[in-house]
Amino acid sequence: MLPERPVHLREFMDARDIASRDLKSNLRFIRWVNRRLGGTRAVLDYLRAWSVRWPQSTVPIRIVDVATGSADIPQAILAWSAKQGHKVEIMALDIHAGTLAIARSWCRTRPDLTFIQADALQLPFADGSVDYAISSMFLHHLADAQAAAAVAQLVRISRRGVIVNDLLRDPHALLSVKLMTLFASRTIKYDARLSIRKGWTIPEAASWATSADAPWMTCREHLFARFTLAGERP
Repeated sequence: MLPERPVHLREFMDARDIASRDLKSNLRFIRWVNRRLGGTRAVLDYLRAWSVRWPQSTVPIRIVDVATGSADIPQAILAWSAKQGHKVEIMALDIHAGTLAIARSWCRTRPDLTFIQADALQLPFADGSVDYAISSMFLHHLADAQAAAAVAQLVRISRRGVIVNDLLRDPHALLSVKLMTLFASRTIKYDARLSIRKGWTIPEAASWATSADAPWMTCREHLFARFTLAGERP
């Protein structure tokens, strides 16, 4: 039986007063994890499949990336869409001012990427006002009810679809992460291991689609203790 999620524990990077060097170190590690262990690919695979139905129009596809971190996934989406000739605009949202400052400094200035400081549980967008709402490596930071509420917010603001991309709570993955971070900094070591312990099971994630009245969203398990909950509206 899997242990309960230790929701009372917080990662270092959740602290508003975390040292900038530690925050940058953790964000670089998350970039590496997304790039090498399938997080970025999982998001792009959905968008590739859905893009065949995007209209030929001068109006851009509008995407909100909630809890964007260093905005590495928005950068990857924009690089892919430019190669494919798709016009895409992304609003990268995070509640942490320090994280947003780092994201801005790491992303070259471009008109199709906008940064917004806001709370994932109170998204400042009208119902159905964006095409897609996505969130990666974020929901494991939340308590159970908060995660369900965050997914409901993604469903509320999206007109076309939603992609949630996060970690599975898996004892084998925890062992792998312990080995992977053996020589990492104290903050990376602690946060990476706690992230797996605060991850989710497939039934837990699937319940968010039910509570958000979004039966068109389905769960998929991926390699490296990752899952997606995603779908396009019919």
